[in-house]
Amino acid sequence: MTEYTEKVIQRAKEIAAEEWSRGVRAIHVHRMNSMWYEPEPDVAKDQSVTDIEYNDGRVTRNGVEILRAQFSGEALVREWEATNEL
Repeated sequence: MTEYTEKVIQRAKEIAAEEWSRGVRAIHVHRMNSMWYEPEPDVAKDQSVTDIEYNDGRVTRNGVEILRAQFSGEALVREWEATNEL
């Protein structure tokens, strides 16, 4: 029975990391056009925007994804492990 222990533990980590990745890391409400991920220069200086950064690296602005996930697969598990002590 112990031959599958490592596979079971790895899959449990993957499931936990996938759930964690949907969590919010930060919310920014601003009128600045100097964010490092700025998709359209000068848009934010004319109106307030709400940027939501998720644990997997995604960023949405007013509900529209402007930066795709930066972590997936094994990289996501490593990022999850780095921020969550077991």
